[in-house]
Amino acid sequence: MRGAVARRYFDLSVYWFGLTLLWAGLLTIVMPYEVARLAGPSKDLALSLLLACGAALSTAACLVAGTLSDHSHSRWGRRRPLLALGTLLTLPALLFLPWCQSLLWLLLAFAHVQWWANVATAPYQAMMPDQVPRAQQGVASAWLGGISLVGQLSGLLLCGALITQPGGLARIAVALTVVLALTAGYTVWRLPEPSAVDNPLPCLALRGLLRRAVQFSRAAQPDFLRLVWSRFGINLGFYSCTEFLLYYVSDTLRAAHPVQVVTAIFVVVTVAGLLGNLPAGYLADRTSKRTLVFVAMAICVAAAVVFVLAASLPVAFAAAALFGFGWGAFMAVDWAFATVLLPPGDEARSMGLWHMSCTVPQVLAPLLGGPLAYVLNREYGQGCGYRAVLVMVIVWFCLGTWYLRPIREPDHDARRGRPG
Repeated sequence: MRGAVARRYFDLSVYWFGLTLLWAGLLTIVMPYEVARLAGPSKDLALSLLLACGAALSTAACLVAGTLSDHSHSRWGRRRPLLALGTLLTLPALLFLPWCQSLLWLLLAFAHVQWWANVATAPYQAMMPDQVPRAQQGVASAWLGGISLVGQLSGLLLCGALITQPGGLARIAVALTVVLALTAGYTVWRLPEPSAVDNPLPCLALRGLLRRAVQFSRAAQPDFLRLVWSRFGINLGFYSCTEFLLYYVSDTLRAAHPVQVVTAIFVVVTVAGLLGNLPAGYLADRTSKRTLVFVAMAICVAAAVVFVLAASLPVAFAAAALFGFGWGAFMAVDWAFATVLLPPGDEARSMGLWHMSCTVPQVLAPLLGGPLAYVLNREYGQGCGYRAVLVMVIVWFCLGTWYLRPIREPDHDARRGRPG
């Protein structure tokens, strides 16, 4: 029985491996590298614009696709058709990336990937609350978090190893395409759904679909919406760090081989993250998820302080290990916290909103961090601006964690004999 349960957790996590491999490689290695090649000294502002446009599209895609999934009447189920369609339409833009020889073409290709990959992501995220009992969602969340860390590391190793080689971008594009297609195919095959022909939620016309996609009531979903805002702040800190990490390593720490150093940092983060992920996932079904987030974020803040003060690569690697442990623990709790607060019958749309707390920070982090780094680098020397960005990371982590305080936890409160 345990083997069957573990297999189900694995099956639910496979596509997340493909997605995190894709985004870790694109956001951390490929896009910063290509923007620096095409934009030169204006790379900070150009990267801000590119990531902001792509993430804005992904936000809209998640809300629309999530709503469409919840109201689907397909005989193939509510989730799988959009997962398959979104993945299929993502692949051509990935294969087109090596042909982008201007910022405009790079922007168009990246926007296409953001839209269709998130059309697939929104319904996929609802599969865990659909198929895992609430009492087991902490462990399931740890599986998703652990495989996400492995996917991130794989994407960074792959892209970091190939991006500087002749024809490297073409090989990266083919590899990302193959992995995303295989993981989507596996998920569609291994996670069958019942027919949605008798779905009690009505079909929606285009206008009704768009209206429903953006209608959220704070009175009806206070704790879930507060969690979304909290995760928004935490992810704003995370992307303020990772989207400028390559420039921090090259311009602030003056590393001779910055792409290789960034890859090595993420290896350390991933290994440490797996060590933090497993115990936190176990505890997430047995204790307060809010408390676990507090502890995980305290560790991440301590690591960010070390990054701000770091003057050498060994110190940065020590900070990376500390950060990885805390971030791995956070990721183990992240999914479970969201799924226990989901409003019933609205899973994919609500998870689309929850996913916005990841994609919108991708818009704001470069918009806030890019100009700040650009100005301070010009005023006080190249590399100074990225330390200021890391100070912003600390602020966002603290604000996001503080916002969790009033959230009620129905399952935890019930175990302690409190009203939910």
